[in-house]
Amino acid sequence: MSAAEVGAELIPGVRWRWVDEALWVLDKGAGVSVLADRTGAPSLHDALKAWQEAEAGRPRPRIVHRIDKDTSGLLLVALNAEMERTLGVAFEVRSIGKWYVAQASAALPGDAREGAERHRITLPLRPGRKGRMRVAALREDIQHRSQGGVWVHEVPPALEQSGGQSALTVARHLGRQRYLLRLHTGRTHQIRVHFAWLGAPLKGDSRYGRPEDAAQRASRLGLHCHALLLPEIADGLSRPRRYTSPLPGDFPSGAPAA
Repeated sequence: MSAAEVGAELIPGVRWRWVDEALWVLDKGAGVSVLADRTGAPSLHDALKAWQEAEAGRPRPRIVHRIDKDTSGLLLVALNAEMERTLGVAFEVRSIGKWYVAQASAALPGDAREGAERHRITLPLRPGRKGRMRVAALREDIQHRSQGGVWVHEVPPALEQSGGQSALTVARHLGRQRYLLRLHTGRTHQIRVHFAWLGAPLKGDSRYGRPEDAAQRASRLGLHCHALLLPEIADGLSRPRRYTSPLPGDFPSGAPAA
């Protein structure tokens, strides 16, 4: 199976980045839902089902992870049960590397200090009100400290509220309030909550920020799944594989340099 055989685009805003007999890597635009939602707009799930049913003998695509509707970037789709299981285990044990690019509306604490280009965010998360997530602590309990050239943002264990789940985001400041992020855990809205609670909500994030704020205003959410690294797995992947997606043209721009 080749990219030409499956086509150039599933639905508007979703393209293939990699195609073989067991795995697809898809690249979706912001505003495309992975699963059907209340708007009735075309979803990736429905498009994959229609692709399978359009011709006898086609494999059943299996979506193995999700990204938010408003986030653009890479998704993995298995074409058989073995690959689905292999990738599911890899996600569960956190052996798949995930990198995002985020455009914040402000700088993270510590960015103004010399050498503080890297951040380690370990704020635990728990469900909040109206379907939102929140940090499992009070804002005033979040502490910031420099450690070996890395700016650490954390909540002391004694001040952590019950029900929190560990969440680790590692960030490198690229300048102009843009960050390259390594996501070590995959909690719901993890990046968006971490940045919002540190006073730097992502551009275009009306759920966790203030859409009326001029610094945050954007036509779309400033979050993009830029790269995925799949490890070598004896029963599923014969070699490590890295897939990347360039920033789309509609990605929000950063603040002018000071």
